Amino acid sequence: MIGDSITSALYQKALDGTWQRQKATSNNIANSETPGYKAVKVNFEDSLKAEINKLKTTGSSTAFLDKMESIESIENSKISVYEGATSSRLDENNVDLESENIDMSKSVLQYYYLVRGVSDSYSRLKYAVNGGK
Repeated sequence: MIGDSITSALYQKALDGTWQRQKATSNNIANSETPGYKAVKVNFEDSLKAEINKLKTTGSSTAFLDKMESIESIENSKISVYEGATSSRLDENNVDLESENIDMSKSVLQYYYLVRGVSDSYSRLKYAVNGGK
């Protein structure tokens, strides 16, 4: 894990999920002409939202064990990978190349901004540790 905070755990899980989505989308694009291939989709946002909502309902406790349990529940949230079932093509391949390229662009940007968020968090910590210098 990147750090020992809830925010760091969320960043780490979001980076993992986005990376898995990029790999799945790349694989879909590579197999866009393979007969019978079914596109693979990745979803991690729903499980992260559920964990965030769980944290909101339990309140902002500062107890160390509560914090560690929260971090562990975020780390253990699921990254769902599922296969599309419907196909409108004669070869039973359901990859839509245009939507896969859009998904790839979206994932690349999402990954970039998550990395930027992690970098900014560490820059703020460095600034605080150095006494504002």
